[in-house]
Amino acid sequence: MTDARTARIRAPLALLAAGLLPRAALAQPAEAPSAWPSRPIRLMAPYPPGGQTDIVGRWLAERLRAHLPQPMIVENRAGAQGMIGTQAALQAPPDGYTVLYVNASTTLINPVIHANPGYDTFRDMAPVVQLGTAALVLTVRADRPINSVADLVAEARRRPGELSYASFGVGSASHLFGAMLEKAADVRMTHVPYRGSAPAVQDVIAGNAFLSINDEAVSIPQIRDGRLKALAVTGPVRIPALPDVPTFREAGFPGGLELLGFNGLVMRSGTSPAIIRRFADAVLAAVNPPEARERLRAMGLEPTLLGPEAFAAQLRRDAGPWAEAARASGARVE
Repeated sequence: MTDARTARIRAPLALLAAGLLPRAALAQPAEAPSAWPSRPIRLMAPYPPGGQTDIVGRWLAERLRAHLPQPMIVENRAGAQGMIGTQAALQAPPDGYTVLYVNASTTLINPVIHANPGYDTFRDMAPVVQLGTAALVLTVRADRPINSVADLVAEARRRPGELSYASFGVGSASHLFGAMLEKAADVRMTHVPYRGSAPAVQDVIAGNAFLSINDEAVSIPQIRDGRLKALAVTGPVRIPALPDVPTFREAGFPGGLELLGFNGLVMRSGTSPAIIRRFADAVLAAVNPPEARERLRAMGLEPTLLGPEAFAAQLRRDAGPWAEAARASGARVE
Protein backbone atom coordinates (compact mmCIF):
# COMPACT_ATOMS: atom_id res chain seq x y z
CA MET A 1 0.00 0.00 0.00
CA THR A 2 1.47 3.39 -0.95
CA ASP A 3 2.12 6.10 1.64
CA ALA A 4 -0.42 8.37 -0.08
CA ARG A 5 -3.17 5.74 0.02
CA THR A 6 -2.37 4.95 3.67
CA ALA A 7 -2.69 8.64 4.52
CA ARG A 8 -6.06 8.88 2.77
CA ILE A 9 -7.42 6.03 4.92
CA ARG A 10 -5.86 7.14 8.21
CA ALA A 11 -6.94 10.77 7.98
CA PRO A 12 -10.71 10.26 8.32
CA LEU A 13 -10.13 7.56 10.96
CA ALA A 14 -8.12 10.02 13.02
CA LEU A 15 -10.80 12.66 12.69
CA LEU A 16 -13.47 10.14 13.72
CA ALA A 17 -11.48 9.13 16.78
CA ALA A 18 -11.13 12.79 17.72
CA GLY A 19 -14.88 13.29 17.38
CA LEU A 20 -14.48 15.73 14.51
CA LEU A 21 -16.07 13.62 11.78
CA PRO A 22 -19.55 12.10 11.91
CA ARG A 23 -19.69 8.31 11.70
CA ALA A 24 -21.97 8.71 8.69
CA ALA A 25 -18.97 10.02 6.77
CA LEU A 26 -17.45 6.54 6.85
CA ALA A 27 -20.74 4.71 6.21
CA GLN A 28 -21.34 2.62 3.17
CA PRO A 29 -23.15 4.26 0.25
CA ALA A 30 -26.91 4.56 0.67
CA GLU A 31 -28.82 1.45 -0.28
CA ALA A 32 -30.46 1.62 -3.70
CA PRO A 33 -34.28 1.68 -3.48
CA SER A 34 -34.36 -1.41 -5.70
CA ALA A 35 -32.47 -3.37 -3.01
CA TRP A 36 -34.95 -2.46 -0.26
CA PRO A 37 -35.66 -4.24 2.03
CA SER A 38 -32.43 -6.11 2.71
CA ARG A 39 -32.97 -6.30 6.49
CA PRO A 40 -35.95 -6.33 8.89
CA ILE A 41 -38.27 -3.32 9.01
CA ARG A 42 -39.21 -1.77 12.35
CA LEU A 43 -42.82 -0.75 12.98
CA MET A 44 -42.93 1.81 15.77
CA ALA A 45 -46.15 1.51 17.80
CA PRO A 46 -46.24 4.57 20.07
CA TYR A 47 -48.57 2.99 22.64
CA PRO A 48 -48.30 0.07 25.11
CA PRO A 49 -49.09 -3.54 24.21
CA GLY A 50 -52.75 -4.56 24.22
CA GLY A 51 -54.26 -1.53 22.51
CA GLN A 52 -55.52 -1.11 18.96
CA THR A 53 -52.17 0.09 17.61
CA ASP A 54 -50.39 -2.95 19.01
CA ILE A 55 -53.10 -5.44 18.00
CA VAL A 56 -53.39 -4.22 14.40
CA GLY A 57 -49.65 -3.70 14.05
CA ARG A 58 -48.77 -7.27 15.02
CA TRP A 59 -51.48 -8.69 12.79
CA LEU A 60 -50.21 -6.59 9.88
CA ALA A 61 -46.62 -7.70 10.49
CA GLU A 62 -47.74 -11.31 10.16
CA ARG A 63 -49.74 -10.61 6.98
CA LEU A 64 -46.75 -8.89 5.37
CA ARG A 65 -44.58 -12.01 5.59
CA ALA A 66 -46.14 -13.19 2.35
CA HIS A 67 -45.51 -9.89 0.58
CA LEU A 68 -42.01 -8.76 1.61
CA PRO A 69 -38.67 -10.63 1.65
CA GLN A 70 -37.86 -9.31 5.14
CA PRO A 71 -40.00 -9.36 8.32
CA MET A 72 -41.55 -6.34 9.96
CA ILE A 73 -40.97 -6.25 13.72
CA VAL A 74 -43.24 -4.27 16.06
CA GLU A 75 -41.57 -2.09 18.68
CA ASN A 76 -43.77 -0.55 21.39
CA ARG A 77 -42.41 2.84 22.47
CA ALA A 78 -45.10 4.32 24.70
CA GLY A 79 -45.26 7.59 26.62
CA ALA A 80 -46.24 11.25 26.38
CA GLN A 81 -49.48 10.55 24.51
CA GLY A 82 -47.70 8.79 21.68
CA MET A 83 -45.11 11.52 21.23
CA ILE A 84 -42.10 9.52 22.47
CA GLY A 85 -42.53 6.77 19.89
CA THR A 86 -43.48 9.27 17.19
CA GLN A 87 -40.40 11.38 17.82
CA ALA A 88 -38.16 8.30 17.85
CA ALA A 89 -39.51 7.12 14.50
CA LEU A 90 -39.15 10.54 12.92
CA GLN A 91 -35.54 10.82 14.11
CA ALA A 92 -34.56 7.54 12.46
CA PRO A 93 -32.80 7.66 9.08
CA PRO A 94 -35.19 8.13 6.12
CA ASP A 95 -34.17 4.78 4.66
CA GLY A 96 -37.48 2.89 4.76
CA TYR A 97 -36.51 0.68 7.70
CA THR A 98 -38.59 2.54 10.28
CA VAL A 99 -42.36 2.76 9.84
CA LEU A 100 -44.59 4.68 12.25
CA TYR A 101 -48.14 3.66 13.14
CA VAL A 102 -50.24 6.84 13.36
CA ASN A 103 -53.74 7.93 14.29
CA ALA A 104 -55.64 11.19 14.71
CA SER A 105 -54.09 11.78 18.13
CA THR A 106 -50.47 11.60 17.02
CA THR A 107 -50.87 13.38 13.68
CA LEU A 108 -53.58 16.02 14.07
CA ILE A 109 -54.31 16.52 17.77
CA ASN A 110 -50.90 16.51 19.47
CA PRO A 111 -49.57 19.39 17.33
CA VAL A 112 -52.56 21.52 18.43
CA ILE A 113 -52.89 20.43 22.08
CA HIS A 114 -49.19 20.40 22.96
CA ALA A 115 -47.07 23.51 23.02
CA ASN A 116 -44.05 21.59 21.68
CA PRO A 117 -44.81 18.09 20.34
CA GLY A 118 -41.32 17.81 18.82
CA TYR A 119 -42.49 17.22 15.26
CA ASP A 120 -44.62 18.67 12.49
CA THR A 121 -46.95 16.21 10.79
CA PHE A 122 -46.88 17.79 7.34
CA ARG A 123 -43.16 18.54 7.41
CA ASP A 124 -41.79 15.38 9.00
CA MET A 125 -44.13 12.57 7.90
CA ALA A 126 -44.42 10.89 4.52
CA PRO A 127 -47.85 9.22 4.37
CA VAL A 128 -47.81 5.61 3.19
CA VAL A 129 -51.19 3.94 3.80
CA GLN A 130 -54.41 4.67 5.61
CA LEU A 131 -55.71 1.36 6.94
CA GLY A 132 -59.13 2.42 8.14
CA THR A 133 -61.32 4.80 10.06
CA ALA A 134 -62.10 4.22 13.71
CA ALA A 135 -65.00 5.11 15.96
CA LEU A 136 -64.63 5.31 19.73
CA VAL A 137 -67.12 3.79 22.15
CA LEU A 138 -68.48 5.40 25.33
CA THR A 139 -68.63 2.69 27.98
CA VAL A 140 -69.33 2.27 31.69
CA ARG A 141 -68.95 -0.80 33.84
CA ALA A 142 -71.75 -3.25 33.09
CA ASP A 143 -73.22 -3.19 36.61
CA ARG A 144 -73.65 0.60 36.68
CA PRO A 145 -77.31 1.73 36.69
CA ILE A 146 -76.56 3.84 33.63
CA ASN A 147 -78.22 2.78 30.37
CA SER A 148 -77.94 5.84 28.11
CA VAL A 149 -76.01 9.04 27.57
CA ALA A 150 -78.97 10.87 29.17
CA ASP A 151 -78.56 8.72 32.30
CA LEU A 152 -74.85 9.47 32.36
CA VAL A 153 -75.39 13.22 31.99
CA ALA A 154 -78.00 13.19 34.77
CA GLU A 155 -75.54 11.37 37.05
CA ALA A 156 -72.77 13.83 36.19
CA ARG A 157 -75.05 16.76 37.03
CA ARG A 158 -76.03 15.16 40.30
CA ARG A 159 -72.37 14.62 41.23
CA PRO A 160 -70.37 17.47 39.66
CA GLY A 161 -66.69 16.66 39.34
CA GLU A 162 -67.03 13.20 40.89
CA LEU A 163 -67.36 11.11 37.73
CA SER A 164 -63.99 10.32 36.18
CA TYR A 165 -63.38 9.50 32.56
CA ALA A 166 -60.37 7.42 31.56
CA SER A 167 -58.55 8.37 28.38
CA PHE A 168 -55.54 6.89 26.61
CA GLY A 169 -53.50 10.04 27.23
CA VAL A 170 -53.60 13.78 27.71
CA GLY A 171 -54.50 15.34 24.37
CA SER A 172 -55.56 12.02 22.85
CA ALA A 173 -58.77 11.60 20.86
CA SER A 174 -60.17 9.84 23.92
CA HIS A 175 -59.42 12.90 26.07
CA LEU A 176 -60.76 15.23 23.43
CA PHE A 177 -64.10 13.42 23.12
CA GLY A 178 -64.49 13.42 26.90
CA ALA A 179 -63.88 17.16 27.01
CA MET A 180 -66.31 17.71 24.14
CA LEU A 181 -69.00 15.68 25.95
CA GLU A 182 -68.47 17.77 29.10
CA LYS A 183 -68.89 20.95 27.08
CA ALA A 184 -71.86 19.75 25.03
CA ALA A 185 -73.73 18.43 28.09
CA ASP A 186 -72.64 21.30 30.36
CA VAL A 187 -71.30 18.96 33.03
CA ARG A 188 -68.05 18.73 34.94
CA MET A 189 -66.15 15.45 35.15
CA THR A 190 -62.58 14.53 36.10
CA HIS A 191 -60.14 13.46 33.41
CA VAL A 192 -57.79 10.58 34.27
CA PRO A 193 -55.16 9.91 31.58
CA TYR A 194 -53.48 6.53 31.07
CA ARG A 195 -50.53 5.35 28.99
CA GLY A 196 -52.75 3.59 26.47
CA SER A 197 -56.25 2.38 25.69
CA ALA A 198 -55.97 -1.05 27.33
CA PRO A 199 -55.11 0.20 30.86
CA ALA A 200 -57.81 2.89 30.59
CA VAL A 201 -60.49 0.30 29.83
CA GLN A 202 -59.22 -2.03 32.54
CA ASP A 203 -59.61 0.69 35.17
CA VAL A 204 -63.22 1.27 34.10
CA ILE A 205 -63.84 -2.46 34.61
CA ALA A 206 -62.06 -2.30 37.97
CA GLY A 207 -64.24 0.61 39.06
CA ASN A 208 -61.36 3.06 39.40
CA ALA A 209 -62.78 5.22 36.59
CA PHE A 210 -66.48 5.74 35.87
CA LEU A 211 -66.42 5.83 32.08
CA SER A 212 -64.22 5.91 29.01
CA ILE A 213 -64.56 6.89 25.36
CA ASN A 214 -62.14 4.42 23.89
CA ASP A 215 -61.07 2.31 20.91
CA GLU A 216 -63.42 -0.30 19.50
CA ALA A 217 -60.63 -2.88 19.52
CA VAL A 218 -60.26 -2.86 23.31
CA SER A 219 -63.86 -1.94 24.21
CA ILE A 220 -65.90 -4.40 22.16
CA PRO A 221 -64.39 -7.64 23.57
CA GLN A 222 -65.18 -6.39 27.08
CA ILE A 223 -68.71 -5.43 26.01
CA ARG A 224 -69.27 -8.90 24.55
CA ASP A 225 -67.91 -10.52 27.70
CA GLY A 226 -70.40 -8.56 29.81
CA ARG A 227 -67.84 -6.42 31.64
CA LEU A 228 -68.67 -3.11 29.95
CA LYS A 229 -71.87 -1.46 28.76
CA ALA A 230 -71.83 0.67 25.57
CA LEU A 231 -73.82 3.90 25.61
CA ALA A 232 -72.82 5.68 22.37
CA VAL A 233 -70.29 5.71 19.54
CA THR A 234 -68.47 8.59 17.90
CA GLY A 235 -68.71 9.22 14.17
CA PRO A 236 -71.59 10.02 11.82
CA VAL A 237 -73.19 6.54 11.74
CA ARG A 238 -73.58 3.48 13.94
CA ILE A 239 -70.84 0.87 13.69
CA PRO A 240 -71.47 -2.67 12.38
CA ALA A 241 -70.08 -4.32 15.52
CA LEU A 242 -72.59 -2.47 17.75
CA PRO A 243 -75.68 -1.90 15.60
CA ASP A 244 -77.95 -1.24 18.60
CA VAL A 245 -75.72 1.46 20.11
CA PRO A 246 -76.62 5.01 19.05
CA THR A 247 -74.27 7.69 17.78
CA PHE A 248 -73.76 10.75 19.95
CA ARG A 249 -75.91 12.71 17.50
CA GLU A 250 -78.74 10.22 17.99
CA ALA A 251 -78.22 10.59 21.72
CA GLY A 252 -78.66 14.34 21.42
CA PHE A 253 -75.04 15.52 21.23
CA PRO A 254 -73.93 16.37 17.66
CA GLY A 255 -70.90 18.44 16.66
CA GLY A 256 -67.32 17.36 17.23
CA LEU A 257 -68.41 14.02 18.66
CA GLU A 258 -69.21 12.99 15.07
CA LEU A 259 -65.54 13.03 14.05
CA LEU A 260 -63.98 9.72 13.05
CA GLY A 261 -60.47 8.73 13.92
CA PHE A 262 -58.20 6.77 11.60
CA ASN A 263 -55.20 4.45 11.66
CA GLY A 264 -52.38 4.49 9.16
CA LEU A 265 -48.68 4.18 8.45
CA VAL A 266 -46.08 6.82 7.63
CA MET A 267 -42.35 6.97 7.09
CA ARG A 268 -40.02 9.88 7.71
CA SER A 269 -40.03 12.65 5.13
CA GLY A 270 -37.13 12.28 2.75
CA THR A 271 -37.63 8.55 2.29
CA SER A 272 -37.34 7.48 -1.33
CA PRO A 273 -40.73 7.63 -3.08
CA ALA A 274 -39.87 4.28 -4.69
CA ILE A 275 -39.50 2.67 -1.25
CA ILE A 276 -42.70 4.28 -0.01
CA ARG A 277 -44.59 3.02 -3.05
CA ARG A 278 -43.18 -0.51 -2.74
CA PHE A 279 -44.10 -0.73 0.93
CA ALA A 280 -47.56 0.76 0.32
CA ASP A 281 -48.21 -1.78 -2.45
CA ALA A 282 -47.20 -4.62 -0.12
CA VAL A 283 -49.46 -3.38 2.69
CA LEU A 284 -52.44 -2.87 0.38
CA ALA A 285 -51.98 -6.34 -1.09
CA ALA A 286 -51.84 -7.81 2.42
CA VAL A 287 -54.96 -6.11 3.78
CA ASN A 288 -57.21 -5.89 0.72
CA PRO A 289 -58.50 -9.50 0.53
CA PRO A 290 -62.03 -9.95 1.94
CA GLU A 291 -60.87 -12.01 4.93
CA ALA A 292 -58.32 -9.33 5.84
CA ARG A 293 -60.93 -6.57 5.62
CA GLU A 294 -63.21 -8.56 7.92
CA ARG A 295 -60.35 -8.96 10.37
CA LEU A 296 -59.76 -5.21 10.34
CA ARG A 297 -63.43 -4.69 11.16
CA ALA A 298 -63.13 -7.15 14.04
CA MET A 299 -60.22 -5.08 15.37
CA GLY A 300 -62.27 -1.88 15.29
CA LEU A 301 -61.32 -0.42 11.91
CA GLU A 302 -63.59 0.16 8.96
CA PRO A 303 -61.28 -0.52 5.98
CA THR A 304 -60.67 2.67 3.99
CA LEU A 305 -57.50 1.67 2.21
CA LEU A 306 -55.65 4.67 0.80
CA GLY A 307 -52.24 4.80 -0.84
CA PRO A 308 -49.61 7.52 -0.28
CA GLU A 309 -51.13 10.35 -2.32
CA ALA A 310 -54.73 9.73 -1.22
CA PHE A 311 -53.72 9.35 2.44
CA ALA A 312 -51.77 12.63 2.29
CA ALA A 313 -54.80 14.40 0.85
CA GLN A 314 -57.09 12.88 3.50
CA LEU A 315 -54.77 14.04 6.28
CA ARG A 316 -54.97 17.59 4.98
CA ARG A 317 -58.77 17.41 4.79
CA ASP A 318 -58.99 16.07 8.35
CA ALA A 319 -56.55 18.58 9.82
CA GLY A 320 -59.00 21.51 9.98
CA PRO A 321 -61.92 19.72 11.72
CA TRP A 322 -59.65 18.02 14.26
CA ALA A 323 -57.79 21.26 15.03
CA GLU A 324 -61.10 23.06 15.48
CA ALA A 325 -62.36 20.34 17.82
CA ALA A 326 -59.10 20.37 19.78
CA ARG A 327 -59.25 24.12 20.32
CA ALA A 328 -62.97 24.06 21.13
CA SER A 329 -62.45 21.36 23.77
CA GLY A 330 -60.15 23.64 25.74
CA ALA A 331 -57.62 20.84 26.24
CA ARG A 332 -54.07 22.20 26.31
CA VAL A 333 -50.72 20.83 27.45
CA GLU A 334 -47.85 23.27 27.95
